[in-house]
Amino acid sequence: MFTANSLLRDKYISDSNSTWIRPAGVTTSLNETAKDAVTWDQPPSTPPEQKKYRQSTLHEPGRIVRHYGTAEDALQEGPFGEKTVSILGDNVATNMKNYPDSEITRWQLDRAEDKYASSQREPLGQTYVRGFKMPDGLGTEVAFGKKIGAKELERKGQVRSVVFPTEEPPSEDAAAHELYVRTHAAYDPGEQRRRHYDWQQTGVDPTTHKFGAVDKDNYQNGVKKALQPALDQTLPQPARVSNKIYEDYKASATDYLGKVKKLGAGNRPLPTTHVYGMPSLRYGREPGVDELIQGNFSPAEQGPDADLGKSLREGFRNIAPEGRTFGAPSIRTDIPMPKVKLVTNTINYGNEPDAFQLLRPPRSVERGVHEEHYMALRKKAEVQELMVEAGVELGSEDFEKVFDMASKADGEESQCCLDTFFRARHHLLAQTIQVPVPF
Repeated sequence: MFTANSLLRDKYISDSNSTWIRPAGVTTSLNETAKDAVTWDQPPSTPPEQKKYRQSTLHEPGRIVRHYGTAEDALQEGPFGEKTVSILGDNVATNMKNYPDSEITRWQLDRAEDKYASSQREPLGQTYVRGFKMPDGLGTEVAFGKKIGAKELERKGQVRSVVFPTEEPPSEDAAAHELYVRTHAAYDPGEQRRRHYDWQQTGVDPTTHKFGAVDKDNYQNGVKKALQPALDQTLPQPARVSNKIYEDYKASATDYLGKVKKLGAGNRPLPTTHVYGMPSLRYGREPGVDELIQGNFSPAEQGPDADLGKSLREGFRNIAPEGRTFGAPSIRTDIPMPKVKLVTNTINYGNEPDAFQLLRPPRSVERGVHEEHYMALRKKAEVQELMVEAGVELGSEDFEKVFDMASKADGEESQCCLDTFFRARHHLLAQTIQVPVPF
């Protein structure tokens, strides 16, 4: 049995208590484990009889590549090939030399090659001989071609008429065209082919007559019925012996295309105009689909409802008296403006600039002088000091008159605003100069 001490042993020792049990496997004196069996310090080499099949041996550097079938064959002793014996005086230059050196030998070679057509047509060092007899001086002293006076013809417009002809082609004779049509079938573009039949003699108008025959019986599937006569219902069918119950059931239960299903009611004496089913209109005229979709209302019914936008119930009508306006105005001139306006106060008391002043502000705004500065109430001494600083020429008597007029207009005794002061000054100047007031 296994114990804690037996697990720490290096060698296998059989249990003395179980001596009758033989150890499994083969016990050797080397004490080799499975790890030792698959682990080598140096991998084993390829056996000699297998080396000739390996690529590393076949393409080993410095050795001749030999097929494994001849790898073990003995090499032939001695040099390979056969030694050639050269004749004294033969060399490569002599064997490669094929053109003669002397003039006599060259003349003999030319005479031997004169019989060839290529030598006569293409002589060495000369142009291609075509057999033309060129006049003396042609091409060197005399130019090629014929003088036609191209400049004179161009001046007259003949070259332009040749390149771009404007004259219409001559019309072909009808008889000649008919001859070409008969011999070469040379029809003009779009021309109809005619065989010159005498249609008046036959009494047929080719423009309205339709050729061919029309089958009046409208007999269809003729070939199919000829091969399968049972499909032709007009032919007498051979008698078939079958069960009558089956035939009756088939006649009453089968829906034939284009025929009424037989329900066993027999032949009823009904006219050809008889219509089955219940009538759609039971109580006179009824509206159709078009009338139901588009409607058929009178102009009074198509008008708006009587209570649209107003109340018809007495005591619930919100009708304001004439001249009354509901809601608060945007510019609150109906309430007094506070002396100190808070930042959170968004009410416009009429002292804020309008759109015209925002788009075209006065020049004083650039210097930090706004409208509220003109509307602020100032004492008499302060107004007089501002007039002197501004360079406004105004005498003491005129200043007193203008200030009294402005203070009365503002409803104050000893103070006024600059806007009212300038208005009063303009009024005083208008009376002095006798001109209408510009405002």
